[in-house]
Amino acid sequence: MAHLALYRTYRPQDFDAVIGQKHIVQTVKNQIKHDLLAHAYMFSGPRGTGKTSIARIVAKAINCASSVNGNPCNECESCVSVNNSNHPDVIELDGASNNGVDEIRDIRDRVKYSPSLSAYKVYIIDEVHMLSTGAFNALLKTLEEPPAHVVFMLATTEIHKVPDTILSRVQRFDLKQIPTLDMAEHLGKILIEKEIKFEESVPELVAQLAAGGLRDGLSILDQAIAYKDEIITIADIHELNGSVDEESTLKMLKQIMQKDFTGLVETGQLLLKSGKLPMRIIDGLFKILRDILKAQKLNEPDNTALAGAMPTKMILDLIKKLNAIAQELKISTDSELMLEIGLIELAMLDENEDFVVTAPVATVLSSGEDLRVNDLVKQLEVLKIEVAKLQQQLSNKEQVLTREVRSEQPSVDFPVFVQGELVNGDPSDIYDPVMADMVSSREEFETPDDALSLNVVAEKLLIEDVLNEATMNDKMSVQDKIKALNPFAKLDLKDVVMLLKDCEIAAASSRGCVLVFDYATTADKMYSDDFRANALFILSELTGGVYDFIALPKEFWVDARQSYVEQKKRNEVPQLVQYSSSRVLDVKDGVGEDAVVPFYQDIVEMFGDLVEVID
Repeated sequence: MAHLALYRTYRPQDFDAVIGQKHIVQTVKNQIKHDLLAHAYMFSGPRGTGKTSIARIVAKAINCASSVNGNPCNECESCVSVNNSNHPDVIELDGASNNGVDEIRDIRDRVKYSPSLSAYKVYIIDEVHMLSTGAFNALLKTLEEPPAHVVFMLATTEIHKVPDTILSRVQRFDLKQIPTLDMAEHLGKILIEKEIKFEESVPELVAQLAAGGLRDGLSILDQAIAYKDEIITIADIHELNGSVDEESTLKMLKQIMQKDFTGLVETGQLLLKSGKLPMRIIDGLFKILRDILKAQKLNEPDNTALAGAMPTKMILDLIKKLNAIAQELKISTDSELMLEIGLIELAMLDENEDFVVTAPVATVLSSGEDLRVNDLVKQLEVLKIEVAKLQQQLSNKEQVLTREVRSEQPSVDFPVFVQGELVNGDPSDIYDPVMADMVSSREEFETPDDALSLNVVAEKLLIEDVLNEATMNDKMSVQDKIKALNPFAKLDLKDVVMLLKDCEIAAASSRGCVLVFDYATTADKMYSDDFRANALFILSELTGGVYDFIALPKEFWVDARQSYVEQKKRNEVPQLVQYSSSRVLDVKDGVGEDAVVPFYQDIVEMFGDLVEVID
């Protein structure tokens, strides 16, 4: 006989077997006992919480020949037919595949016929929110005044998509996520019943990973049973689900507190190599910080031994930073790099704050491992070198800064762009608030001295300078401001704005950013005189001061990033190979058989030898 999944084997067959939905079970049982049955019910809630199961139990109970205290007997012909999914008067429909007007009209035509075997004809429509507008309209009248022998059971995971006209015609029951302890107890009973050995914490871990959905929990358990024949361990569950074990997250948290940058990045890379997703690593740190905070403020058991060693402010700041990293991972094109940078930022979080780590921390961190004093001293020396380098860079910037950025909002005589529509004028005249100051101060910038000063600053910026100071907040700020730019606000800047909007902001600090392009020729354009000066002008106006950039082809950026990470791991001050623009070709006297007009470079790079340039 084929294996039957646990969630099907252990589907509740009566109200007493339903887990975590007492408020619904009690109400419906009383309705059945006291003959107060409604003509239509709506069960809504997260997946795997029992919506369809409760609907089937109701269908059995109201047609059962020997019901007890509102519960079906599961032995009579009617109950057995429902359990075997072949009862002629209990019709189950999938709203996704029966969502048209014709299917609902067919139901409307059939409800007039009396049930053939039982007292009630029951229609169970799962995922009812998938019905079309026309289908909902066709159902309205029948749902409001069905024949006395018909009961509708509707179920949905997205109640907000169901029209109010439908909701006003049903009794609505909202199922909640199943509590972790209730689910863990249920899963433990199943393992004991099946005589499967397991570590004590396995049911609770599975329940946590299921996040309130019993079906998900049973599916995870099903996989674990198949994975291990003798005993199911915590490590097995983490391995199957891709989650990070508490030992690894606790180790990372200690490395964050120790400011062990090398160890922290190495631990993160080991987890990534073992198949863990970056978001799972962040989730693991979230969980352990939550447990420490609850141990501090709610007097819950402290399984980490860190509750007395971490200031509450530090915990909260780490949680906020983890949330920012999680948001960045969702939109990042290189989640592994973003995770590594994020971990380093976590370890640097309190460098400019007045955090005071409490006394027991030395004991806690040293239990079972050395503090590696020599390594910490080396790291301190590296940080001193980086600080000195940063101070020198700031000094250079002050020396070359020759103009003052205008801070007041100018008066601009442009049509206003409101809710995506022009008030008047054409697209070339659209006024963009972000570009307003840039447009109005363009005449100031066009002096040779201003252009020269910006170029001098830009030439001093190195890739490692940006990465050393990069933060996600700076990156998101620059990214959002560039995204809001309107290419038509100033036509002579349109080409530069379009290039900025098309590139990837790979990293950004408070004084510069790395722009990554798919092709070298596109990156080289940013170094041409006009493009460079205009790009510096735009970025400086957006950020409120002189703001630099480095344009790189994607292939070069990947190598530079890897080199940076490797040097950081070795506790070296990163020194990267800088990109040299290949825009100007080496041709004799500017002409020759191999000379290519710069205009054609994108085409040549894309199609290679297939391109023939004809004068």
